[in-house]
Amino acid sequence: MPTLETERLILRDFTPDDWEALSAIVTDPAVTRYMHFANWDEEQRRRWFAWMVQLAQEAGDAPRLRYNWAITLRDSGQLIGWLFIGGERDGTVEGTPGCGYALDQRCWGHGYMTEALRAAFEYEFTVLGTEQIISECETENIASDHVMQKSGMQYEGTFYEPDFEGVWASRHRYRITAKAEYTI
Repeated sequence: MPTLETERLILRDFTPDDWEALSAIVTDPAVTRYMHFANWDEEQRRRWFAWMVQLAQEAGDAPRLRYNWAITLRDSGQLIGWLFIGGERDGTVEGTPGCGYALDQRCWGHGYMTEALRAAFEYEFTVLGTEQIISECETENIASDHVMQKSGMQYEGTFYEPDFEGVWASRHRYRITAKAEYTI
């Protein structure tokens, strides 16, 4: 997988050494209160992490259907988050990848996730030829709403539907297209 670099961040594959930092993020109740990670036990988190590392090792630099980006600070290399783009999330447009993310609570309010999303979107649109990406957040997750808006995504509506684990909730859906006007 290529490495994406922004002014303050490096997005890269996960390595086995990232477990401690990522585990701390996805076990923080403030970070996960609107996410499926809140219901996962240690074994589920470890399987997910092992899957991400294995997927990265098997794929190498070949284009993928899923990207799990480790978000790190450019100046220190510290892992501060996770960003996923891939799979088919939207049943209304076949092949539309979904997007999800989690960021260390200590890094909130600095624009890091918006910066990471914009870099990943540019890669998806300009290198992979992706036409559009969607993302959803529970309606109470106002901060995630703002991140999606700041990254160039457009609000589509509010839907009551299940997530990939079958958990029903009211969620806001956002979409960005390759033709969207956004700046990195």
